[in-house]
Amino acid sequence: MENPSSSSSSSENKETPIVAKQPVYKPTVEAYNQWASIYDTDGNFLQALDSIAMEQILPLLVDLLPSMPKIVDLGCGTGRTTLSLLRLPAARLLGLDNSSAMLDIASERCNQTWNSLPEAQRAATLSFNIWDVLAESNELPDAAKDADAIVSTLVVEHIPLDVFFSACSGMVKKGGVLLLTNMHSDMGAETQAGFTDPRSGEKVRPVSFVHTIAQVVEEAKKRGFEVVWGPEEKEVREDDVERVGNRAKKWVGKKVWFGIILKKA
Repeated sequence: MENPSSSSSSSENKETPIVAKQPVYKPTVEAYNQWASIYDTDGNFLQALDSIAMEQILPLLVDLLPSMPKIVDLGCGTGRTTLSLLRLPAARLLGLDNSSAMLDIASERCNQTWNSLPEAQRAATLSFNIWDVLAESNELPDAAKDADAIVSTLVVEHIPLDVFFSACSGMVKKGGVLLLTNMHSDMGAETQAGFTDPRSGEKVRPVSFVHTIAQVVEEAKKRGFEVVWGPEEKEVREDDVERVGNRAKKWVGKKVWFGIILKKA
């Protein structure tokens, strides 16, 4: 007969296996509305790497612009890139995003910075509109038409390429330019954008697509764009980890980012 006391002791000492939480996949708008409050502070190293790269790329874009350019920050999120554009004198800036929570943060932080700058050292105008390129009724806001430039950083991962470039072609005027950055397909083959909700512990993943550079260039050409700079690829180096965060360690030696500037012929 089994000894009840030994059975109880054995049961008490038995380790409970840890079951990792599986990601919860959500529509892009819902996911980013949930992500907004921690988006700039959750240690996303790809955002940090993108910001460093933009310090080098934005001057190249500016050299291609006319005076008083109209610039659309497509998928502006919390205004990370918009903040860098604020210091372009006479520029007319418009931030577009499909997440109201992200736009609220972008509007507050960017307007605060814009108001603090001397008039001669800041963009002429700054505005934000909610707009979802994937919505069934996605008529382009008038303010976004005839743009001299579009900047879209770490956005196209969430949009089919034909939809993205069709929208960009409708926004930018002939001779206008598009600066695009995105997660590299080498990284996209292993992971995707997402976050862990600190309140629930839920791992949230928005809808994402893996786009290769070749596919991006091919679709861009179909919509009348030609490459004027790049594409440039970046892999994580050992010395990048200290600058962009410890979450980059597992990606050392791997390509994680690319950037390109295109011109509408």
